[in-house]
Amino acid sequence: MPHYVNKRFSIYDVIPGMEVGKVVLTENGQVALSEGTVLNFSLIERLKYWGVNSLEIREVIPDNDSAPQIPDSSQQKFYNGYNSTVNTIKRAFENMRYFKEVPLQEMSELVEKSVNPLVEAVGVINHLHLVRRQDDYTFHHSVNVAVICGVLGKWLGYNGVELKDLILAGLIHDVGKTQIPLEILNKPGRLTDEEMDLMRQHTTFGYNMVKDLNNLPLHIIYAVLQHHERMDGSGYPFKVRGNKIHPYARIVAVADIYDAMTSDRVYHDKSTPFTVVEMLVGEMFHKLDPSICTVFLNNVRDYFAGSRVRLSDGREAEVVYLGQFSAARPIVRTDDGEFIDLEKRKDISIASLGEESA
Repeated sequence: MPHYVNKRFSIYDVIPGMEVGKVVLTENGQVALSEGTVLNFSLIERLKYWGVNSLEIREVIPDNDSAPQIPDSSQQKFYNGYNSTVNTIKRAFENMRYFKEVPLQEMSELVEKSVNPLVEAVGVINHLHLVRRQDDYTFHHSVNVAVICGVLGKWLGYNGVELKDLILAGLIHDVGKTQIPLEILNKPGRLTDEEMDLMRQHTTFGYNMVKDLNNLPLHIIYAVLQHHERMDGSGYPFKVRGNKIHPYARIVAVADIYDAMTSDRVYHDKSTPFTVVEMLVGEMFHKLDPSICTVFLNNVRDYFAGSRVRLSDGREAEVVYLGQFSAARPIVRTDDGEFIDLEKRKDISIASLGEESA
């Protein structure tokens, strides 16, 4: 197996065909290109436009016994922290099921010591996509929504205590599911109407568990109660609409939908982020808050520039240009050299990200 070493190059010395060795960030800290991206002319020009002066390039070194291993320590650190956080949430939720109490102090400490570092990790959205699990979905989902709320909150300008509260809201938004019978919560098939009615009560179950907690801000309580309400009044539990839905609940709603649709579940396979973006665009002007969706879509798409994907016709390709977020169907370059604008070629779509097709 070949080994690699990273070397830093000036932006003016890189050429098409070189492979990015480390995530490239813009001046304001956004992800410009992910690790492993193969550079082409348009990507190089885009980096110059964004003010990127240098980047690390991956070079192959001969495969021999003395060749050094180059582990991706930042990625492994993220996974270790993530798995530890999920295990903590699992134990906490199991205790909540029996004692019907939310350990607020433990959850707040978890945000401070464990979830915050995940939010701050470079390439966090890509990392989350790669650690999806079918098993223990509720626990993974709670951590994922907390992390996405933190990332989205930063994009929206939240900081300090407000940002920590938003992350905590994401972490405990589904505590009411601890009061749903396990045979319904983990049912592998479609729920009956009666089972769905009970499942939808998790928001009010959660509200009853947190409403009397000392020192829990009201906006977090609203997020637990209202994260399934929709701007057009089609949500639950009370079908409130518009400004009657708390901003924290609207943010959690976007994070909740994005993670649910890009996660494997026992009854359906995950969708690609591109598919979910298309769905969010379709719902952002009536069900979801359009201002929050716009910020989310304009930022999250940057994580997938340069991604390897498998197309619906079986070919492997690289995302070379994402265009405006409203398109949601990027331009890709196939391994045989064809450039395809998926916005124009509706007969072809992205079936999976490259890591999933391996």
